[in-house]
Amino acid sequence: LTLRLSRYARRLVEAEPVLADELKAQLHSPFSLADMQSYLQAQDLSDENSLHAGLRNLRKRVMLRLITRDLNGLADVDEVMHTATYLAEATLNVALENSHRRLQQEYGAARDAEGKEQSLLIVGMGKLGGEELNVSSDIDLVFVYAEDGMTNGPRSIENHQYFTLLGKQVIRALHEITADGFVFRVDMRLRPYGDSGSLVSSFDMLEEYFFSQARPWERYAWLKGRVVCGDKMQAQALDKIVQPFVYRRYLDYGAIAD
Repeated sequence: LTLRLSRYARRLVEAEPVLADELKAQLHSPFSLADMQSYLQAQDLSDENSLHAGLRNLRKRVMLRLITRDLNGLADVDEVMHTATYLAEATLNVALENSHRRLQQEYGAARDAEGKEQSLLIVGMGKLGGEELNVSSDIDLVFVYAEDGMTNGPRSIENHQYFTLLGKQVIRALHEITADGFVFRVDMRLRPYGDSGSLVSSFDMLEEYFFSQARPWERYAWLKGRVVCGDKMQAQALDKIVQPFVYRRYLDYGAIAD
C-alpha cells in the first residue's frame, strides 16, 4: 500500500521510524479521545520536562495519523475537526492537572473565604470552543476562577497570583517550542482587556468587565466560549455570568447595526 504523505508527515517518519510502524498498524481507525488519554496515562509526566515531551510526542502521533487519513480519503471533515479538538482538550487537561499538582506542593490549594477549594477554568474560544479545530489552528483561551482568597500551603499566596502562575505553566506546556516541537500555539488575546489585561480573571472581575467595558464583538466571540477544563459546578456558575452578557434581554440600535 502506497500512502500519500504530507511533507510534515514524511519528515516525522524519516526522523522517527517507530512512528511509521505505528502508523501502518493503526491507520484504519481514528485517533479517539480515549486513545489520547490512554497514551498520556502510560507516560512519565512527573516533571515539567517530561510533561512537555509527553504532550509533544502525543501530538506527533495524532497529527501523523490524522493528516495521513485525511490525505488518503479515510477521514472526513468531521473527523479532522473532532480529532484536532480532542487533542487540544486532552493536552490542556493533562497540562492543567500536572501543573496544578506541582504548584500545590509549594503553595497548597486555592481557597475562598469559606475554605472551599477553587479551580482554574480554561475556556476554549473560537474554533476550540466550537469543536472545529483544524491541523494548523492555534487555540484561543480565557482563564477564569470563581473567588478570590488565599492558598493554604507552606507558602500562602493570593488566589489570583496562584492561578496566574498556573496559567503560565499551562501555556508553556503547549506553546513552548522544544526539541520535540510544540503542541498548539496559544492565543490569550480574547481575555478581558486583551494583551494589557491580567492573564486570569475572577468571576467578579469578568462580570464587571462584561457590563462596563466589553465591546459588541466580544459578545459574539463568547457565543463559542466553552469550558474545556475545570470544576463542573464552577463552570455552571460561570455560564450564569456569560449568558446574560451574550443574550441581552433588550437590543439597542447600536447592537442591531453591529
